[in-house]
Amino acid sequence: MNNSILIPALTLAFGLVLNVSAGATTLGDVASAIAAPSSAAQPTNDWTSFAKLKGVKWKGSAPAKGGNKYYWNGDTTIDGLGRGEVAATGSKTAVMTTTASVFKLVDRNKLPQVLAAQFPKDANLEVVRGACPDERASASRIYRVTLPGRKTLYMHVQMVVEDRAASFTTFEMEPQRNKGWIC
Repeated sequence: MNNSILIPALTLAFGLVLNVSAGATTLGDVASAIAAPSSAAQPTNDWTSFAKLKGVKWKGSAPAKGGNKYYWNGDTTIDGLGRGEVAATGSKTAVMTTTASVFKLVDRNKLPQVLAAQFPKDANLEVVRGACPDERASASRIYRVTLPGRKTLYMHVQMVVEDRAASFTTFEMEPQRNKGWIC
């Protein structure tokens, strides 16, 4: 079985239409901000690519130092998913991980359609790890994301159900598969 998700095929098969809001960002925008051009020596971009990320209200005018890392958080609206935030961490010069979060639970059965609507049509999303055994309410998946002209990223999607708090979904992106992303 081929685990590649071809965005145009999903869009056609499920009749998805991406309604892009002018002030909202997409997961594809976030992935483009972190993934360096394919010809670059480094796997990720510097902080300036995040400064240009549309629709994000950054907390502070630049990344701040916290311990031995730099971080930058901002509020945004993820197009079609609602209110959320973007959090990026890295070195003084480069972003190494970013997480886009939405304050709602994405239906795991509709995740392929949601991702198809969030990424450009010529992007390739390949399932690296599907459902974990014993998934009940919360769930997670790992994808390899390839945008045209960009280095490959790995994306860990977590759909988290909280008993006493609001449920949420996170989309964490890194240049290599994080060994901590386990079931």
